[in-house]
Order: sequence, then C-alpha cells, then structure tokens
Amino acid sequence: MKLEIAQDHALDLAILKARAEERLEHYAAKYPHIPMREHFRWDGERVVRGSYRGGDGAITLGEREVRVVLDLPFFARPFRARIEDFIRRELALSTAAPAA
Repeated sequence: MKLEIAQDHALDLAILKARAEERLEHYAAKYPHIPMREHFRWDGERVVRGSYRGGDGAITLGEREVRVVLDLPFFARPFRARIEDFIRRELALSTAAPAA
C-alpha cells in the first residue's frame, strides 16, 4: 500500500536538511536499539530514502513542498491512520517557520 503526503513550506534547503537530521537524531536517541543510520540515507541534495522491516519510502525536499512517499508492508496496513497522523505531525514540525 502506498501513502503519499505533502506539506507546503517556505524554508530553504539548508534548514530543511538540518531539521531532517535533527529528527533522525531524536528518534535514534529515543530508540537506541534500532540502528537508524543504517535505514536512512541521502540520495542527492533533496531526497532521503529509508527502509525498515519490509517497508520503504522517500522524502523529497522540494522548493515549496516536502513530499513523503511510503510503501507499507502488509502487516503495517492496519496502522495506516496512525502512520499518516505521525507523518503529518512530523512534517508540520519540520516545516514550521523558524521562531523569531
């Protein structure tokens, strides 16, 4: 099952990339038993790819939009709504305007 979610933004690429790295470090600290760096890799300047337990996905950092595309494995399908909510929260956090 494919999920595709997009979020508009007004940030430059450096800020978006830094926020992606911050979120990775947050979850690496929260779940130290999962080797996050083995599942998360930059594929060029604007695309992050990842895979874990049969699912894979990509995050594309566009000029005005961040797009997440996930292929969920069969066992994750009952959790689709929770996964979508999680992605939307993370996108909102990662694309928010910097505090003044």
